[in-house]
Amino acid sequence: MSKRTRLDDDTARPPKRAKPEHSQQQPVEDIQFARQLQQLLVFRQDGLQQLRNGIASFKAFLESILYHRDEDARPRQLSILREYLETQKPDDPKDTEKPFLSQLWQAWSFANQNNNDYLASSIGAIFALLLRTLSSLLDFRDHGLLLCRTVLLFQHLRLVKRGMDAPKHKDFVIQPCLRLLTELVSFDGGVLAREAYKRREQTFDITTLRRNLGLVRTDVPEEEARRKPSIRTLTVRYILALLKYLHEGAKNDMLRSRPFCVALFSHLADDPADVITDILNVTEQSVLKDDALQRSAKSTLLLQYNLERVNEVATRSREDHPAAERAFAWLKAVCTKDSYGVLRSNGWYPPSTSDHDAGHKRSKHAIDLGLDSLESYDQSERPDVRNTTLLGWIQTLRPHADPKERELIITCFEAAPELVAAYFGERNMQLEPKLTNTWLGYASFLFEVVRLQVPEHFGNSNYEDGENQSLPMPPQTSIILENLLPRPLTQKVLARCLNQSSELITFFVIRLLVLAFRKLSTVLTEMRNASEVAKQYQSLWEEASERLLARFTERVPPMKDIIGAFRKIPDDEEHAMQREASARLLRLSYEVTPVQALEEQFDVSAALTAALARSSSETATSEISELRAIELQHLLVIAKHSPGMKWFSKQGGLDHSPLVSLLRLHLGNVRNTEIRMLLWDVLSRHDLLASDSELDALLASLLAITTPTDELWSFIDECLARASRQPVKYVDQLESSSTETLPKDMKKRLMASLSDHLPGLMAAAVAEQAAFAKGKQNTLHWAAFFLDLVFETGHTKAAGVLSRAVSALPAAVDHAVANTASREVAMEQVRLPQPDVAMEDYPGAPKPDAFPRFTPPPKESDSRPELLRWAQKDLALAFEDGDISALVLCLCSSHPDIVRQGHAQLRSLTLKLHTTASTALDSKDHLAVLLGELLESFEHQYLPANQPLPYLAGVFATKALNVLQNPTHHIYPKLNRYLIKSPEWRITRLPAYWLSNTLHSQPEEDDAYWKEINWVLSWLIEGLRTPADLEILRRGGSFEKVMGLYCSPGAAAAGRRGKVGKGTTQGKVVELLYRGTCVEGGSRTLVTRAGVLAWLDIVGRRAEGGSEMIDFMKARVLETADGEKMRVWKGL
Repeated sequence: MSKRTRLDDDTARPPKRAKPEHSQQQPVEDIQFARQLQQLLVFRQDGLQQLRNGIASFKAFLESILYHRDEDARPRQLSILREYLETQKPDDPKDTEKPFLSQLWQAWSFANQNNNDYLASSIGAIFALLLRTLSSLLDFRDHGLLLCRTVLLFQHLRLVKRGMDAPKHKDFVIQPCLRLLTELVSFDGGVLAREAYKRREQTFDITTLRRNLGLVRTDVPEEEARRKPSIRTLTVRYILALLKYLHEGAKNDMLRSRPFCVALFSHLADDPADVITDILNVTEQSVLKDDALQRSAKSTLLLQYNLERVNEVATRSREDHPAAERAFAWLKAVCTKDSYGVLRSNGWYPPSTSDHDAGHKRSKHAIDLGLDSLESYDQSERPDVRNTTLLGWIQTLRPHADPKERELIITCFEAAPELVAAYFGERNMQLEPKLTNTWLGYASFLFEVVRLQVPEHFGNSNYEDGENQSLPMPPQTSIILENLLPRPLTQKVLARCLNQSSELITFFVIRLLVLAFRKLSTVLTEMRNASEVAKQYQSLWEEASERLLARFTERVPPMKDIIGAFRKIPDDEEHAMQREASARLLRLSYEVTPVQALEEQFDVSAALTAALARSSSETATSEISELRAIELQHLLVIAKHSPGMKWFSKQGGLDHSPLVSLLRLHLGNVRNTEIRMLLWDVLSRHDLLASDSELDALLASLLAITTPTDELWSFIDECLARASRQPVKYVDQLESSSTETLPKDMKKRLMASLSDHLPGLMAAAVAEQAAFAKGKQNTLHWAAFFLDLVFETGHTKAAGVLSRAVSALPAAVDHAVANTASREVAMEQVRLPQPDVAMEDYPGAPKPDAFPRFTPPPKESDSRPELLRWAQKDLALAFEDGDISALVLCLCSSHPDIVRQGHAQLRSLTLKLHTTASTALDSKDHLAVLLGELLESFEHQYLPANQPLPYLAGVFATKALNVLQNPTHHIYPKLNRYLIKSPEWRITRLPAYWLSNTLHSQPEEDDAYWKEINWVLSWLIEGLRTPADLEILRRGGSFEKVMGLYCSPGAAAAGRRGKVGKGTTQGKVVELLYRGTCVEGGSRTLVTRAGVLAWLDIVGRRAEGGSEMIDFMKARVLETADGEKMRVWKGL
């Protein structure tokens, strides 16, 4: 069969296929009355085109109202809309067959049945626009609520669900459904958000939402993405609306799914800036700051993957990204706030090691292995951390390349110091000394790490407990060392940096080592203080200090390299800062690690003499001169510690020795304590001066000379050098002088008897060399005056003999006589001020509070989240977080409903303890017995009368819960004996039993007597809250027993330096009385039944340091007692 030919030769293209109906422009009618709307929005299967035209007209009509396009016609438009909506209301709101706007719902259902996606999309869009318009009109609130409830009908949600489940390429079908749900959830402040989430099978299908969250557009500009949002953007807004308006239970359920939380942040960097800002703001305000949400729900949102996605926006996006600053602030808040869910504050103690072996007692015959006896102490593996999410996240950051990422890591280290050792345990950094950008970045990062502060109490979270006021064991030295000098800073690397030709690299290492030494000094001081407090573990703390010091010296560069770096720096103004830092490093080496520093000989004489000479010649004050002054202070301390310092020899052709130069410098400021102490240390070490009064005499005699000449300084230099070289010779001279007799006129000058002690060697050298200073009048005048002052201040016979011999020389007599009247004035000029008298001993000084003020009983909270919170947690975690203790106190509530709910929850808890097979709670059997006896006592004694449990019983149960979880507690044996004594407690006799069982019985441990008493007193203080508690204590005579305990010698010895403190036994006695005055009728009971006023008078007269507390208590009783009833009781 041949091919058919065309009928004509027309070469024109065949006509195009007609466009489908949905793509044609639909005419828009101007809505003038409600009847017109009804006619346009009528659904007929044969009139779909008319319905589309009506929807287009309705859309234009609603947009005109929503966007105020015609203000003059707006009132008429609102009237038309109201009339139309009223005609569409069903006769019976419960009739689901004829719902609100039934014509449109029938059309949507028909469109779905016939796969007419464009009609279904337009109807869903008009519903969303209508709901958005109604939400902006307060008068149309009822219509909006009716429309929302209509949408929430099952048959309608099926239509919405089908639209959301549409294929990916049909975004025009998915978008209207998402907009409709978003408007529904947000309507009227989220009033129907809970109802929408209840139908989450249709409204919150996680599988569908995860798919939609991945439908992102990356090839559109910012303005286009804001004008035509993608499916992901609309899905995000729907999710954020739910997070903003849902209650905490629903949000906990939402955030339970990890894949869902990951999908929410997966394409964050591709989102528009306003969407990113909304995600961060809503998650922070509605999730992270919501204290009612579970911590596990928050931590699910803050996964490592999500933190990395936010970090891409914060630090790795373009510089002008509008949301970068907000993302960075969000990350910093997450890293620093414990309540946000991801941060768990922890210091230098790995999990479960802060009180490891704290209660362990070694046998007398056991070998003490010290720190090696502690399990996993200084283990070679990476230490365990609580903040695993933060650790994994910061490992992905680049601190050497981005300052913001470096700041984030440092922020994490400050909030959780445990991360430092774990971070560098897994991080491999190459720090070969090369002046590159990478090296500078790593160097700056390590400098910031070393500069971090030492955590308070080394980060031991158990230190704040009232019963654990000492650190039982030291932190691991390997962890401390990583915080002092991180692992990349090895001894080899630091030594190579010090010996580099680049001044910048050398200066960096010097500054870093200065920080490390200062930090080590702080750590050693804290460890020393802890060892003094924890006497039982003092040997462990001392061993840890020695081990830390040894490991630190193995990581820092050798002393010869530090000395070489100091000598390499030129001594000029350009390098003043480097010289000061290097001198500071040398000083810290001698102060912190003296054993290692003294292994290398270092003569600082030349540097010190040059610094002294330069200091004496400088007059103007500048930044350079201040640096030079600080460097001089460092050199003085180095010279004090350095054994190779040559104090009495002239270095490098200098005019004077370092000691004389130091003396000349001190004359410029005789009140400088540091230089004075250094002078005294050097002169007394070489026996040149015998007392500090001789040093005052030396300075006073030099100040008396108007302008000491170089001739005088050379004379003093010669005397000091001779006395230091030939000490035996001058000792013999002093001994021979002490045997001679003084004239009567010299004895009369003294106001005290002569002493047989010998003065310093300098006095003998001055007296000997003065005989050779003939013709040097200024020198002789000074020598006579100096020896005269030594004799006046020291009252030694030898000094008097030497002074008489020098005064007899020509040209010295007149000067000595002329200055006799000015001796005391000269001495007053150089004497250092005496330390101020202690403020507490000065009668006129204002006295601070001698004791901390007591706190009244806590008020009962109106909210009781613990009624349900404990069931949402693991049992062990519920006990640890205190939820069970709070649940027990619900039995003491003044609200009967809370008492009943608490009773039911405790019954469920007891049953759960009996049936659970969890091994995480070792003491579950003991806890079940305790709670069973508590419930038995409550049900038999208080529940029949519909009365709450006294707080004394409730607080006792909460404290007993804590004791049973700690078998090493001092009250543990007595508590167990009490629990097996009877299945029911006699609550009215509970305080009397425990006071008798602690006051009048032997303790379980030798040193636990006062610990047991303080435990009972703490319970009584915390439990005394209501008149029922007061009556129990009164009937049992508890107040009298406790007041009698106050005067016990042991209770008095428990105070701090004889003062009554709040934490002592005596302070607890007074605090219990204070709690009694806070209860209604308590003061009257204490006065009339316990005789508290007479008791306060007695103990007030006997009090030595605690009278302020007694006076305060007496005033408190008189203030709170009923004056009229007290006068009747007194018979007045």
